[in-house]
Amino acid sequence: MFVDEVELEARGGDGGDGAVSFRRERFVPRGGPDGGDGGRGGSVYAEADARLRTLNHLAGVEVAAAGRGVDGAGRKRTGAAGKDRVLSVPLGTEIGDAEGEVVGEIVRAGERVVLVRGGRGGRGNVHFASATMQVPRYAEKGQPGERRRLRFTLKIIAEVALVGPPNAGKSSLLAAISSARPKIAAYPFTTLAPQLGLVETATEALAVVEVPGLLEGASAGRGLGHEFLRHVERARALVIVIDGAGGAAARDLAAVREELARYNADLPRRIRLVVVNKIDLPGAAEVAAELSGPAGSEVAATSAVTGEGLREFKRRVLEIAATHDDSRS
Repeated sequence: MFVDEVELEARGGDGGDGAVSFRRERFVPRGGPDGGDGGRGGSVYAEADARLRTLNHLAGVEVAAAGRGVDGAGRKRTGAAGKDRVLSVPLGTEIGDAEGEVVGEIVRAGERVVLVRGGRGGRGNVHFASATMQVPRYAEKGQPGERRRLRFTLKIIAEVALVGPPNAGKSSLLAAISSARPKIAAYPFTTLAPQLGLVETATEALAVVEVPGLLEGASAGRGLGHEFLRHVERARALVIVIDGAGGAAARDLAAVREELARYNADLPRRIRLVVVNKIDLPGAAEVAAELSGPAGSEVAATSAVTGEGLREFKRRVLEIAATHDDSRS
């Protein structure tokens, strides 16, 4: 199961209560107030964990609560602070509240965002002594921690995203150039969740994501791909993969580009390469020769079966990924 969206309630810990206490020492018959302060409640954080790829581990969490602060004590002793709660999330996680306001985004390794803060500890009675109130028999209660209903949404961070209609061969191409091993079969919709692969060189590893096949109307909720279009938003560049032997390559290309534009008007300008796959089949090579890609992109021909064009395809993906582009959101 691939979980890329969860909701939960984050609860900051309540502050500890201040203490009501008086000095009781030998030879000190009139000891004054010495009640200490309560400890601050713990806070709830979201923290990046580069090892995570999904939000599966949070799917069953209804409430994420931090610890309560310890009450104050005599001899002006301050209670211990409540234990913080840290929620590990993958890179690319966006966190929003019930009103739709973005609380924070996790996009860098080691990054941490405060989700809710713990309550302040109450003051002990030592703070309330005065010339007119020398024996204060009261102290403050700790303040309650913040509470918030939050939605965690994962948008996979990758340099390049492979998009296209069902059964175009995206999974086969991803497996051919990267470490990914997606399910591959001779029927549509074998990919039911985004697949992330690393294209490795001698000096680095670049991330490439494949999203499930797009149908016309995907941006409006048709098919499987609409659920995962968010995962192409952070990609620096897009590669469209179409079936060169399906008899509708030009129409498929136009449809995919249209769905990308409807979902996010910025996406079509990130298209850098159109790949006509399955050129080992009759008519596909001619389609690749005749087809013109969207403005700013080029057309390549590949066959995941025979290996034709795969080396050049991998080279182009690495070049595309290395090209700096500030449009990445």
